Amino acid sequence: MTPMTPTSTKLDFHALNAMLNLPDDKGQIQFDADRMAARQYFLQHVNQNTVFFHSLEEKLDYLRSEDYYEGEVLDAYTPAFVEAIFKAAYAKKFRFPTFLGAYKYYTAYTLKTRDGKRYLERFEDRVVMVSLALARGDEKLAMKLMGEIIAGRFQPATPTFLNAGKRQRGELVSCFLLRLEDNMESIAAASTRPCSYPSAVVAWPCC
Repeated sequence: MTPMTPTSTKLDFHALNAMLNLPDDKGQIQFDADRMAARQYFLQHVNQNTVFFHSLEEKLDYLRSEDYYEGEVLDAYTPAFVEAIFKAAYAKKFRFPTFLGAYKYYTAYTLKTRDGKRYLERFEDRVVMVSLALARGDEKLAMKLMGEIIAGRFQPATPTFLNAGKRQRGELVSCFLLRLEDNMESIAAASTRPCSYPSAVVAWPCC
């Protein structure tokens, strides 16, 4: 029986991804199958289910008018800079190196239509909106953040990357709850107790 290989014809992204668990005839992990699974995921699923816009202007106008994006984030910059940072992000030619990375992004992070069936953002769009939101009008910082995220040198925490720039969103940081007992001593102690974080993590105020 001839073993399946990443170059086997008519393999969808599910089958290619499963081949990571099947060593090749030399007993090696088939990393090429993972890269091909990521590519086929786009060809067979993402591209077919992404809303098409004729231009960046049309896309941003739609996402603002339909309350998908926070207009205030975009209004903090000139239209020329907004166009420039989007173009710079796409010029990086980002490609997901693994199927799992692509699958996780499109199932958990990207902006979707309200019925959840179609995608309104690509990875570059999410990166730019997060960068614009965090930089708060600072063009130099926004461009720097975009470059660092695209390059994989900096990754905002999940609540930030998921929510920044979206009109209908959660908070940009996780909530850490303080346990309270039903007595004045516990309430008083909790009101003066700082949130506890690992030393390597920046301390944000409790929400």
